[in-house]
Amino acid sequence: MGLFDKLLGGNLFQGVGDIIDQFKLSPEEKQRFKLEMESMLMQKEQQLEETYRQELTSRADIIKAEMAQGDAYTKRARPTIIYGGLIFIFIVYVLVPVLAYLSGTPATEMPQIKLPPEFWWAWGTVVSVYGAGRSAEKIGVQNKLTNLMTGSVAYKIPPNPAKG
Repeated sequence: MGLFDKLLGGNLFQGVGDIIDQFKLSPEEKQRFKLEMESMLMQKEQQLEETYRQELTSRADIIKAEMAQGDAYTKRARPTIIYGGLIFIFIVYVLVPVLAYLSGTPATEMPQIKLPPEFWWAWGTVVSVYGAGRSAEKIGVQNKLTNLMTGSVAYKIPPNPAKG
């Protein structure tokens, strides 16, 4: 059973034959038409299967390239803005209060430092877009948009000459 048959839930060639039988053609013309139609459908099915195989190979190559990447920094998080935002959050909400407490500042005089809403909007948007792009990449979506969102060029891997 071919791919078209699986997708359409039956024998597609039989369905084509039933449609051809509705037209007033000679038996030879009907048979020739059925054979040509079957040949065209088989070619399309082969093209679909080849495309599917190429997609699977491409996904495997992306995973291999990411795992073989030598730079541990880019494996963890490509956009430095994510790390920068985490550092700012740590400084404002952890480091400054801890230093103030250790210096003996009374609780009523603790510094009231807050990151502005613009920071949260900008940083949150960047992290969200990056996260969405990485999620799309991980499920196999490969296009210019995901490349733009993640800064990834993993899907532009040069072909492996050993595979031929």
